[in-house]
Parts: sequence; structure tokens; C-alpha cells
Amino acid sequence: MKNILIISATLKSNYKLAEQLKKMLEKFDTKVTLISLENYALPLYTENIFNKHKDECKNNVVSLTNYFVKNDGIIICAPEYNGSIPPIVNNAIAWISGSTNYWRDAFNNKITLIATSSGGSGTKFITAMKSQFEYLGCIVMPRALSSNESNPLNIESTEKILKQFIKII
Repeated sequence: MKNILIISATLKSNYKLAEQLKKMLEKFDTKVTLISLENYALPLYTENIFNKHKDECKNNVVSLTNYFVKNDGIIICAPEYNGSIPPIVNNAIAWISGSTNYWRDAFNNKITLIATSSGGSGTKFITAMKSQFEYLGCIVMPRALSSNESNPLNIESTEKILKQFIKII
């Protein structure tokens, strides 16, 4: 059985997208865990803040990192912010990579699928997230999932992409 982590940056439209993907994945032989980064209270990562708050943030960072480590595949659902990655995503990655000894295990060779529910197409987010995940050692799926109010998720196409994702894991 494949273990898949779905991460939603927000608790709004991207969380709804994540829930939709979770339901679709559960039809296949997978175990899916869904989390939202909004449920992890992590202050803005800077060296000064890290030194002041590392002990109080340790449990959240370890919990978040362990989700990444124990799953075979990762799906990230996040909106495009100002033509790039939302700050909450970058901040979570900064805490993981800056405060754990085993952070590479969270990303190295993880099959990753990028999804977005944004006001527009989200292509700039997808491009930026793909670049960052590849830099961290992930293997990013060539196709991404994008939806918004005027362009709802295409179920047939999404199922094909998810089947390919599972097969590669």
C-alpha cells in the first residue's frame, strides 16, 4: 500500500481541493494523510527567531517533518501568492530544513505532485514550487493540477494523473 501525504497551505479552497484529492486517492490502494500548514504554529523563520523559539517549535517541526519522512509520495495544494509560493509553505520548509538533522529524508526521492486552487491558473506557483522541490531532492510529476472558480477540477484528467502518480511511487 502506498502512503501519501497531502499538504494544504490553507484551510480554504486548497483544503477543499486536498479533500477532493484524498477521496479520489482512497479509491485506489493508498493510505492518505491530509494536513494543513495552518495547524502548525511556526513563527517566521530567521536565525534570530530560530534561536529564540527552537525549543517551543520543536514538537511542531518534528511532527511536520515526520509526516514528510514516513510517506512515499507528497501532494502539495497551495494558492499562488504574488506570482510565487505562499509564505506559509516556504516558512514550513525553512523550519524543516533549518532545524532537523534528518530533513533530507523528508524530501530526497519523494515523488511529488503539485496542485493549486488559485484566482488564476496558478502556473507561476507551480513553476516556483517545482523548482524548489527539485532543489530539495524531490522527483516532481511533470503534470500539475490546477483549479479555480471558473475552471473546476477535471475529474477524468485528475484521476489519470493520480493513477500515474501512484504508479510511479
